[in-house]
Amino acid sequence: MKKIFYFSLLLALMSTVSYAQKKRVAVVTFYVDKYIGSDKIAMEARQSANEKTMEDDPRFDLRPILEEFHETFMKKYVKEFPFEVVPEKEILNHPMYQAYKGLDGVEDQDSVDLLNEAINDRFIAIDGYNVLLTGGNLLRSWRTESHMLKILEDMGIDGVMFVSLSYAWEPKVAFGGLGNAGIRSYINMDLYNSEAKKVFKLDDFAVSKKGVALVSGVPVYNYDKLMPMCANATEELLDDLQKKLPKYVKKVDKNL
Repeated sequence: MKKIFYFSLLLALMSTVSYAQKKRVAVVTFYVDKYIGSDKIAMEARQSANEKTMEDDPRFDLRPILEEFHETFMKKYVKEFPFEVVPEKEILNHPMYQAYKGLDGVEDQDSVDLLNEAINDRFIAIDGYNVLLTGGNLLRSWRTESHMLKILEDMGIDGVMFVSLSYAWEPKVAFGGLGNAGIRSYINMDLYNSEAKKVFKLDDFAVSKKGVALVSGVPVYNYDKLMPMCANATEELLDDLQKKLPKYVKKVDKNL
């Protein structure tokens, strides 16, 4: 009798695992915001700091950092998820995905051009991905995540995921405006189920160990200092994410 019980339990467990493995999620965007947040530094320095990161200067290029993060994410961290991540080529080669720009409802061509210009100026995406922002409307059926689910429904997906990186200045030691400042890196990961309901939202951050002098609340830096701080902050974030990710994915089976 015990053998029958344990055998039935084993079959149930195998069935549960099999069901979880059948879930398929599409990563629909993967990008970095090139604007370095400056809310925590002296107000008089914010405009110049913003202008510096807005410049189209080859010395400030976050693409290599984004690409390394993306590679690690896809090869290592997706293994933590209790679902299958749809191969990227299937998403990126989908004609309707390629045509979608997230500007539904913007009918004026000048407005479309301005929005496209702003997106191209501010965000850097992994090649093939569209820069897609979640939400954007009070009606769930009009939001980007709902549009993605509709566009990719022929692939039999059970959810969509949005992944992005961003950075901000972080004063680490400051007395009377003097001290040290680093860069804080952020990851935003949003997972929605087939009903466009949020399964989980992961907002994690880490601060670079590397830093620059802070004088009168103003970071003293150039591109040669800024890029290593961004890279170091991203490395710290990857280490932190590895520890925290299992906690978030526990919610997946119940809500996906």
